[in-house]
Amino acid sequence: MTNPVLTTLIMIALLGTGAAQASPSSPAAPVPARQLTHKQAIHLLNNASTPDDHHALAQYFRQEAQRKREKEQYYREMAATYRLHPLRVDATQNVSTADRYLHWADEAAAAALADDQKAILQDKLAEGLAQSN
Repeated sequence: MTNPVLTTLIMIALLGTGAAQASPSSPAAPVPARQLTHKQAIHLLNNASTPDDHHALAQYFRQEAQRKREKEQYYREMAATYRLHPLRVDATQNVSTADRYLHWADEAAAAALADDQKAILQDKLAEGLAQSN
């Protein structure tokens, strides 16, 4: 049998968290940007016709660029680790593990730059559509 005080405290905690989740957000809180999935971005890329569509695509490309920069940073950290502590198998291979990670980091940096350029292009397309209306 459970303690009635414990049961009461649990019920208060559950009600309190439910009320906190159900309460409306303050009007000053910024509205989060809509997150596009890859599939939605491809569809929107093929069918974008309004400035809002192009701004959403620009935001998507900025998020992708940021994700790729994080991946680049991870690869560079891994390369530094393998430079300090090389694997024994590296002695029998043509390319060290650290060099592989540096190559992947360079590829991620190039992909991030390309996504940044796509975002700039989408912003310019949105501006052009906004001016023509």
